[in-house]
Amino acid sequence: MSKVISLENVFLKYYDNCILKDISLTIEKGEYVNIIGPNGSGKTTLIKLFIGDLKPTSGSINFYNYKLSYVPQHLHKKKNMPITVYEVLKHSNKVKPSDEYIDYYLELMHISNLKHSKMDRLSGGESQRVYIIRALLLNADVLILDEPASALDQEFRHEFYDFIEKLHKEGLTIIHVTHDLSDGLRRGSRVIHMDSKILFDGSFDDFQNYHQHHHDELEGKIYHV
Repeated sequence: MSKVISLENVFLKYYDNCILKDISLTIEKGEYVNIIGPNGSGKTTLIKLFIGDLKPTSGSINFYNYKLSYVPQHLHKKKNMPITVYEVLKHSNKVKPSDEYIDYYLELMHISNLKHSKMDRLSGGESQRVYIIRALLLNADVLILDEPASALDQEFRHEFYDFIEKLHKEGLTIIHVTHDLSDGLRRGSRVIHMDSKILFDGSFDDFQNYHQHHHDELEGKIYHV
């Protein structure tokens, strides 16, 4: 495997608050990494380091020339946004995808009927699906998903994770951030549990044993496996 991102002894402080503490990890090409932890544990901050939106206070971060595509947790929905779903998908990336490719993903995400709808008329879950499609249309090497299922209905979540797993098997590197252990976690090749620092980094099977031994500590912070 080749490296996608590596961090060594990374700290990130905001005033007197140390958000990330001594983070060292490497993401390899072809991995499906689940980054888990309670709200406020630094997961999204870590992702912002991955995509270059933030720089560490100390420590080093290295990138290895792979193309990253990112779907944020909180989408800022603009009122009176006259642009349509099709226009967002067709024109918001540098590479213009074919209409057939757009139609394929719209059908896959069950929103073909919204192709010509205005973005400001969509629900939160519908908007989330549009931005997931936009990220996929970039044809990146690495897909970073920050709480992707938070706005998706329960019925569609399982199907969504089936599709993400299929993409991973086809060679896409997945970095999946969540505080909910009930969705998607079993499909990944690796689990990283963090709360400002890395508390666990290993396989899902090993995480189950870790979870059992730290049940009282984790209870109330993250959901059950």
